[in-house]
Parts: sequence; structure tokens; C-alpha cells
Amino acid sequence: MFEINEWSKDHLHKVTRELLFSFNYMWFLLEGWIKEHCPEKAEGEEYLKLSEEFGAYEAGRLQKVLETDAEGVDRLMEFLKHSHWCAFEDIEMIKISERELIMRTIGCTAQKASSKWGMDYYDCREGGLALREGFFKKIDQNASVTRIFSPPDLKREGISNDVTCEWRIALSI
Repeated sequence: MFEINEWSKDHLHKVTRELLFSFNYMWFLLEGWIKEHCPEKAEGEEYLKLSEEFGAYEAGRLQKVLETDAEGVDRLMEFLKHSHWCAFEDIEMIKISERELIMRTIGCTAQKASSKWGMDYYDCREGGLALREGFFKKIDQNASVTRIFSPPDLKREGISNDVTCEWRIALSI
């Protein structure tokens, strides 16, 4: 176990962040391997269920440590602030109402990496939707997620070029 009582907060932060980046990198390596060696599985429902399960698992782990009295969309936003998305990405949260928010990724690292690796884009449409659905539904069973756009979709008029993707999260009554 880490000797965190002996580490400075700055050191603990740096180590934790580097470990997060390492796990994220491994995720992409495994995903690439699966797509190359098991393409039929990579496009199937089983793979999407794994993404959904990961989202739910992450939210469940956060439920163990986050102490919040927030309700509705404010609760979803509080969990999102502590998620892997905010660990790696510049996430913009726009509260539309007490029951709806917009989640935007600014300058997505996965898209930057895919460009660096010679890909046109990283396709997160289905997997990204499943991951978010698992995450938000674990926090509130009334949550639903809609993909507004993600690569390779065209952005709506008026959306800044640095916005990579946009998702609507709503709570049904």
C-alpha cells in the first residue's frame, strides 16, 4: 500500500494522476487489441455492456466516498466533477434546468491521441453512450443520456471548434 501518510499532498496528487494516465493508456491499448483480434466482439452488445458496467462501477465507487446532499441534476454534476472524465478532460457542464444538463468535452485527449496515432478520429459514439448511461443511471435510475454529437458527427452551428462532443443528461419524472 502507498505510504500516503508520509507523502505530501502534492506528491500523492502527482503519483495518482500518473497512475490514472497509465490506466487510461492501458484501456486504449486493450480496446485496440480487441478491435484488431476480435472485431466481431468489439462491435457487439457484450462490449457495450462492459462499458455500461464500467460506468456503473465507477459511480458506485464514488458513492462510497462522496458525501453530498445534492439532489437532481446538482447531484449528477457533483459526481461528474469527481469522475474519470474530469480527471483527464476539460469538461463543461451546463445546467439547463433542475432535471437536465449538457456535458461537453473540450479538446478531448482521446481525439488528440487518435490523431497522433494516425487515425481520423476515436469513435466513442456507442461506447461513450453506454459508459455515460451506466454512470448516471447508477447515481439516479431516472437518468437518461442522449448523444448530441461526437466525432465524426458535424457540430451544430455556433458550437466552438474546441468542443469535441456533447451529451444531454436528463432526469425523468
